[in-house]
Order: sequence, then structure tokens, then C-alpha cells
Amino acid sequence: MNSPELKSISIKELIDQHPTLIKLFMDMGLLCIGCPAETFHTVTDIAGEYGLNLNHLLYQINRAIQNTAISTNSGTQTIK
Repeated sequence: MNSPELKSISIKELIDQHPTLIKLFMDMGLLCIGCPAETFHTVTDIAGEYGLNLNHLLYQINRAIQNTAISTNSGTQTIK
């Protein structure tokens, strides 16, 4: 997911699309999961709320998404 998309997506949409991000958010101490504001707060909002560097947060989210995709794809075997 590119940075402009990530900056403006709501936390709820992001988690719905990539549920494995729940662990990242919890590990980072972000209390977004289950918060009523998750439906309208964006990644940019969360970075501001928690005093995080937005670019670093975007990097961590993208890395987690990519790692999930890699582990999901590497677990797939083709039978010939």
C-alpha cells in the first residue's frame, strides 16, 4: 500500500484489510483497536495523537503488510 493511501485510510479500514496489523498496533502500545474513533481516525491522526514520526509509522505498517504477504505466499505449494 502506498504512503498517500496509508495516510488517509481509517484505522478500521486498515485493520479490516490487514488484520495482522492488530499485533503491530498492540506491540506499539497503540490503543486504536476497539476504540470508537478507529472508524474515522487515520494513520496520520494516530501518528499525531501518539507523537510518532509519521514516515516511520508508515514504514512499519508497510513492512508488516509485506511480511504477511511474503509468509502467506511462501506457504503456498504448487502440486504438479
